[in-house]
Amino acid sequence: MRKLVKIKLTTIIRQPDVEEQTIEMWSEGTMTVKNDRRYLQYEERQDELDIKTTVKIGEQDAVIMRSGGLQMRLPFLLHTEQTGNLTNEHGSFMLTTKAHELSASDAHFKVRYDLAMGSSHVGEYEMEIQFTEGKQ
Repeated sequence: MRKLVKIKLTTIIRQPDVEEQTIEMWSEGTMTVKNDRRYLQYEERQDELDIKTTVKIGEQDAVIMRSGGLQMRLPFLLHTEQTGNLTNEHGSFMLTTKAHELSASDAHFKVRYDLAMGSSHVGEYEMEIQFTEGKQ
């Protein structure tokens, strides 16, 4: 079943030697439930790029996939390192995530994770998505 949803995305970025940054974005999208997984899809605009995002949410794991202005696959499994990738105008990069917190419900998804690009630690990220049913 697919339904329209309103999305509030909050990201908190903590990087070494940089002041904590909070980014908030509102969007509209769809949520589909298939095989006990939720698929949240929405579009966002970052740095003049249009990006289509799909968040695949399971009980113990999740994957964020982005396409369009950049290609990215960011997998999460609680307390376990996962390997993903990012391709943009600067090239292709290996990403590593380690989720310290991962939770999901019918209207909420949250993940807190360490992110590394190649062998360099980039920082700790906290991403929270709240979604409520929109107009059909």
